[in-house]
Formats: sequence, C-alpha cells, structure tokens
Amino acid sequence: MTLDELIEKLQKIKKMGFVKTVRAHQGGVGNTLEYLLEVPENNLRLPDIGEIEIKAKRYDSQSMLTLSSRAPQKRGTNKILFNNYKYIGTDGIYRLYSTVYGSRKNTKGFGIDVQNGKLVLLNPKNIEAFWPLEKLDDIFKEKSSQIVLVLAYTKGSMGKSDERFHYVEAYLLSGLNLNNTRNAIKRDKLKVDIRIGFDLTGKRAGKYHDHGTGFRISKKDYIHLFGKVKQLI
Repeated sequence: MTLDELIEKLQKIKKMGFVKTVRAHQGGVGNTLEYLLEVPENNLRLPDIGEIEIKAKRYDSQSMLTLSSRAPQKRGTNKILFNNYKYIGTDGIYRLYSTVYGSRKNTKGFGIDVQNGKLVLLNPKNIEAFWPLEKLDDIFKEKSSQIVLVLAYTKGSMGKSDERFHYVEAYLLSGLNLNNTRNAIKRDKLKVDIRIGFDLTGKRAGKYHDHGTGFRISKKDYIHLFGKVKQLI
C-alpha cells in the first residue's frame, strides 16, 4: 500500500458515515479503523514514506495518551521515592500516585524541570531522579517516527457495543523533536504520572509494584509534539 492508496481508503471510510464498533472496548475506535483498512496491526510500512503508526482517536475525547512508561534514572529510584513519599489510601493500602507538572509544583511538592539536557523530578527531599531528554526522544520514537492520526466523531456509549464511529479527519505527523517536547513540558501539555503501589490480588498480593511512570498528554494536544503536520483527509 502506498500513501496515496491509504488516503483513498481513508476517504472511502469517511464516506461510509457512522460505522458500528467491531469491539466493545475503549480501544474500539482503533480496532474498527484497522478492520476497515484491512490491516492486522496498527503499524504499516509504506514504500513511499517508510514505517508509520496509525492511531485513531475520538474527536472530543478528554482522555490522555500514554506516550511511554519509563522509570527515572538511576535504577531503583522509584522505590526510593516510594519509601520517602508514600501515603495510605482510603483502602488502607500504601501508594504513591502523583501527576507532576512543568509550570508548578503539585501538592506533594513535586515538579519537573528541564536542566542540562535532563528532565529532572523536583522533590522536597532532593532525591536524585531524572530522565535524559535525548533518551526520552528515542523512547517516544520507538514504534515509529511518523504517525497517521485519524479522528472520529462518535455516537452511542463509549466502549459499549452500541458505539459507532465516523472517521472524518486524518493527519500525517512527523518531526517529533526535543524542542516541541520541552515546550509541551513547560506548558503542562506533557505530564509525568508516578504510579507506584502494592498488588492487591494474585501471588504478589501485598508486594511492592511499580505500575510505570507514564509520560502522558491529552489527545487534543498530541498533534503539537510534531514539527510537520499534513492533513490527508
């Protein structure tokens, strides 16, 4: 499939109007698009532009995208943070869940700041925790440096069997770069979610569990991480 052939398929899908979801799930918007495009996975290699990742999103969704989950350096830092800043939830379980911003410190005194090529986690006890910016850039590009983002209007109940999608716009995004990442951090578009607690069930019930430090951005802001944006339909 070439890019022109992909655009032609997307135009035909747009003309179909609202299409019933093929899967009653939060990810139904992507599953349904893959089904209509007749692709088994959301990664394609097009002969004229190389590998691309296809992402489908609900047009007015307020939910967040997780770009990657990566603990800060050095190894074991998250456990140190947990031991110093954990709190007891209403269920009596220790955890450390905290959304961290670039423009201000949160209620736990956490913030993030770009310093000397690193994204540094600011914290009251000055525990060393950071992510090299160039490494983050590589992580964000792990699957593909080019994205086709397809936006859909929806009807019905989100994630339920009666949900329907009308795929109305598509953009080719490329040029993911550190300057855009820095700006997104400073403007609170790109946030860091610390998610550490204990397993509640299974063989590891009651054991420490790092659920992953997530780099998250809202779907409406995702497009601004890229230097080049080309509308396809």
